[in-house]
Amino acid sequence: MNEAGRRLTELVDEVFRLADAFARAGDELVAAEGLTSARWLTLGAVAHGPLSVAAIARRRGLRRQSAAEGVAALERAGLVERIPDPADARAPLVRLTGAGRAALERIRPLRAEWAERTAAVAAPSELAAAATLARRLRARLSEPPERSSGD
Repeated sequence: MNEAGRRLTELVDEVFRLADAFARAGDELVAAEGLTSARWLTLGAVAHGPLSVAAIARRRGLRRQSAAEGVAALERAGLVERIPDPADARAPLVRLTGAGRAALERIRPLRAEWAERTAAVAAPSELAAAATLARRLRARLSEPPERSSGD
């Protein structure tokens, strides 16, 4: 494996550990609202307008079944509701309730304070470069796999 491949492997390992740390931090941040970070992300997915469960799954990078389970839990908690989709009568849309919007509003300042405190370990330019690299890698991984000449 060349140097770039070794460095990418090291980065992948670190990103998985970072994702786990972010999930734990998110769980702690929203625990007072009776949420997990996964359910918080689902609330955030519908914060700007209703979406189908399939659209929530795509936005969050989940299987549809996982997204549906999260939506069902949020619905039981009264934080989201299902409404008819005028474009598809078979698949309702999920939207925030007033309680869901209020929960997100209570979380917003906690998230801002956490982000500022956590971001203090890096310069803004480092964080911007890391986000840019993450987007480029995600775009590459979304491309169809290259075929070797032997295929």
